[in-house]
Amino acid sequence: MSGLQESFSGETLLKAALARYLEQISVHKSPTQHARERRKAGQIAARLGESPLGEITALDVSGYRDTRLREASAAIVQGDLDLLRELFEVAVARWGVVLDGNPVGGVAPTRAVLDRERAFKPGELARLLAACDRRPTPMLGWIVRIALQTGMSKEEILRLRIADVDLEARMVTIPRVLSRPMRQVPLTRVLVGVFREVLNYPERPEGETLLFFGAMGSLGIRRPLAIDKGFRAAVVQARLKGCTFGDLRHEAVTRLAEVGLSVVEVHAVAGMPMPRGVRVVKPTVGALVARLDEVGFGVEVGATARRGAGRRENRSF
Repeated sequence: MSGLQESFSGETLLKAALARYLEQISVHKSPTQHARERRKAGQIAARLGESPLGEITALDVSGYRDTRLREASAAIVQGDLDLLRELFEVAVARWGVVLDGNPVGGVAPTRAVLDRERAFKPGELARLLAACDRRPTPMLGWIVRIALQTGMSKEEILRLRIADVDLEARMVTIPRVLSRPMRQVPLTRVLVGVFREVLNYPERPEGETLLFFGAMGSLGIRRPLAIDKGFRAAVVQARLKGCTFGDLRHEAVTRLAEVGLSVVEVHAVAGMPMPRGVRVVKPTVGALVARLDEVGFGVEVGATARRGAGRRENRSF
C-alpha cells in the first residue's frame, strides 16, 4: 500500500494531503485545471507543507496570503486559497480527518484579495459626494451613499421601489431577478435617514413607485434614472481618475471587513455567494442590523444638499 493510501488524521502534514489531493481529486479535472492546481499545490507546500492539518489556523492562512500577494496578483492568490479550502473540505468529507473547522473560512477578505483595481485615497470620497450633491437633483448623491454602505450594485439600487423599503425593520428587499434570488439588505442608521429623504422627495410624480425615476419616455413608460453620464461628470469634478461605480461596491465590501464583520457577515450584507467550505447558518437581516450598529459602520454625512440649499458638511469614512 502506497503512502498516499494510508489513513489520514489531523497530524498528517499538509504536503502529504496535497499530494493525495492531486492524485485522487485533481487528476479527474481537466488537464489544464490539474496542471494549474499542481503549481498552486507546490506554492502552498513550500510555505505550509510541514504543518500538520490539525494545527493550521486562519492566522497561518492569512500569513500565506499576505506573503503571496507580494509576489502574485490577487486573482492568483485567491486561486491558491480556493484550492486550500477545497483540500480541507475533502480531508473531512472523504478522508475522515477530524478538524475543528476549515481555517480558510476564517480568513477575511482584503482589498487585494477582492481584486480591487482602484482604492480610494483619503479625501476622495468626500470630494465625490460633494460633486454628486452639486448635480441638478439629489438622487445621484443618495444612490452613491447607498452603494457605499450596502455594497449594492447600480442595477439593484435603480430597480428599488417604494414597497421594497422597510424603515422600521431597517432593510430593503431586492426582488428576484433572473437567476439572482431575492435578498434583504440591512440599513445603517445613516442610510435610514437617506431613504427617508428619498421617500419624501417632493418632486416625485404622483403615483410613481420607483425610488430613482427618470424622465417619461415617448411610449408613456418611465424608466429608472440614467446615472452613467452624471456619475462620470461627478468623477471628473472630484478629480478621481479611473473611478467606476463598481469601485463603490468594492469599497463597501472592503470596509465591512475592516470594521470587524466576519467573512459570512460581509458576504451576506453585500449579497456575495458564500465562500466554499463555509457551512454556517446565514445571519438574519435583524442580526446584520445589530452587527452594523455594534461596529459603528456607516458614512458620516449630513442631509443631502438640495437645489438652492446651503452648503453642507461632507465627511469621508
